[in-house]
Amino acid sequence: MTATRTEKFGISAAITTPFTDTGAIDTDLLTAHVKSVLDQGCSSVTLGGTTGEGPSLSVDEMIAAFKALTTASIDPTKIVFGILQSALPDAVDAAQKVSALGGKYVLVAPPYYFKDGSDAGLVTWFEQFLSAIADTNLKVILYHIPQVTAAPITPDVVGQIINAHPGMIAGVKDSSGDWENAKTLLTRFSDKHHILIGDERLLGEAIKRGASGAISGVANLTPGILTPLLDGEAPDKNLTPFVNAILAHPVTPAIKTLLAHITDTPAWRRVRPPLVELDQAQYELLATTYDSLLKPGTN
Repeated sequence: MTATRTEKFGISAAITTPFTDTGAIDTDLLTAHVKSVLDQGCSSVTLGGTTGEGPSLSVDEMIAAFKALTTASIDPTKIVFGILQSALPDAVDAAQKVSALGGKYVLVAPPYYFKDGSDAGLVTWFEQFLSAIADTNLKVILYHIPQVTAAPITPDVVGQIINAHPGMIAGVKDSSGDWENAKTLLTRFSDKHHILIGDERLLGEAIKRGASGAISGVANLTPGILTPLLDGEAPDKNLTPFVNAILAHPVTPAIKTLLAHITDTPAWRRVRPPLVELDQAQYELLATTYDSLLKPGTN
């Protein structure tokens, strides 16, 4: 039987991935950034999710980045490992490798290449994945981001997966931006599982209804605007305008552009194809928006 959830998950920064001028992961810059957001109040970071360009990283690169972080004395249980592989053997391989390195949580997206699949097919994929890693101590966060995957993990699918492996499912990250879906997940599962919100504009209300935290791209930039929500505080009036400004651009390049501006580190703007860097006009617009809304000392 699954135990009742007793504590919040907190704010996990959906950490963005820096690259060198040769296109390799810049592990020094990554490590410094991870330490920074943890020091600013994040409970964990999520490595290789959507904001981290996970689908553009190989499993070997992801594992090397995980090792670099733990070598720098970052607690492996504070690194949620993104698994965005459609091939079941690759997903299992990634999970087993991160388990061997002391990882605790994995964020697992559904297989997303074949469209218009059935719920039964998704349930079977997850059941086989969970069975294959049952001898690890990993806890799985199901990743619902249908606008990207076109493979929704509906509340009914969540229920079937939990029923099949109740002790292995930590919760769900809902990045759909669909408030009705979030409310359904909260009503059905938040008593025993972490319901994590991907859309920061919904987080305050979701916390009131039992959400456990967020895996957040905005937490790369300003964790302090999100952590008070965990204690029931009202959202900052500038949070929604800031998120809206980010969403007006391709999100991952926008987050990286803002991080480059905030830290005065141009290298953060680099992305891997098929993504492209924002142009200078977009950079200046986002930088001006950040400075007017959230830069310390401006409000």
